[in-house]
Amino acid sequence: MLSLFMVFIIFGSLLPVMLSVQQSLHMKKERVSAYETLHEAAREVSSTGSVHGQRKVGGIVYNWQMADLLCVDYADYQGKQKRLCAE
Repeated sequence: MLSLFMVFIIFGSLLPVMLSVQQSLHMKKERVSAYETLHEAAREVSSTGSVHGQRKVGGIVYNWQMADLLCVDYADYQGKQKRLCAE
């Protein structure tokens, strides 16, 4: 009975930590894809003169546009709108 209680304590405390780490890694992966989109958009702006476009990575659509700054808009896996701009 004591060993079963120990197993519940160990896994009960590790599961929230694991979920938090997984969420953090997922958000970082989305941010890396947004930076890659900024890089590709900058190359396209300089070569073709396009001022907007989009890129789809892993089911997430990254929309970019060139106004005063080159910016990427996307909805993260939680559905929140995010914006990343190159300065």
